[in-house]
Amino acid sequence: MLSYLRAKQRPRPGGLQRKTWPGTCPRTPLYNQSWELPSDNLDAHFISDFRKRWPETECKNEGLAANYSRFGVGQSHIAIEVRRRCVPDSVTNSVLDNTLHWPTAKQNISTHEAHIAVAGSIECDDTVLLASDLTKTVVSLLAVTDSLCVCWLNGPVLSLRDDFMEIATELSKLGQPPFMLWVGAQWRPEGGLVHTKGMPQFGAPEIFLAQQPRLSEENVTYLHSLVKYVLTSGNTFVEGETLDGPNCVYKIERLQGSDSEKTGLFLVPARPH
Repeated sequence: MLSYLRAKQRPRPGGLQRKTWPGTCPRTPLYNQSWELPSDNLDAHFISDFRKRWPETECKNEGLAANYSRFGVGQSHIAIEVRRRCVPDSVTNSVLDNTLHWPTAKQNISTHEAHIAVAGSIECDDTVLLASDLTKTVVSLLAVTDSLCVCWLNGPVLSLRDDFMEIATELSKLGQPPFMLWVGAQWRPEGGLVHTKGMPQFGAPEIFLAQQPRLSEENVTYLHSLVKYVLTSGNTFVEGETLDGPNCVYKIERLQGSDSEKTGLFLVPARPH
């Protein structure tokens, strides 16, 4: 799992939490079907797979500390710990209602017996780079263990093993960050809002689509396209401007809160196409 650690701290796996700070990365549990791991040494299997799979990114063993192993991955410091117990229900339940792509997630996850905790930090303030290094780490761990899925808690985003590996690998080849693995999409039925969950980890406001009757593949895809634009273009949305959506034109409204987690970029339907 990936830890909620401030930049410039050495990583150390800790208890699963639901708190985030700007400029930090999440804890992400890898749900394992059983306690069994590669027959000899997980660290050796992990490093071997990483160096073959990601030859452009350095991976070196930095030794043991307490119950976890430390690695240098790219520009990040990574810690990995195997935990022979289930992920707490409170953590898993926080994301299940918004797992549109995996309707049987609750039943499938209930069979897991252990999880792998991964934590990361970086000496600069580039949280996208830290998230990228952590994602590569997770892909290689998935490749050498029997993990069922991954939960990126700063979303939260729950991803099946094969989906996470495929998306991360394909977008890496294209030189694109896999934001859909890091930023979640949720629905508030009482307000008719479909919105992102996890943008503050990159110092950006959450994005809200107003007047949405449900969480659908269409509005989730559109939301993720806005996430990519906000986090990569360097441009800023201006209040009062309009954006083309899948079924309507949205008017941009911004509500400013007391901190980054309370800041929202609201898109309100202005007129149909």
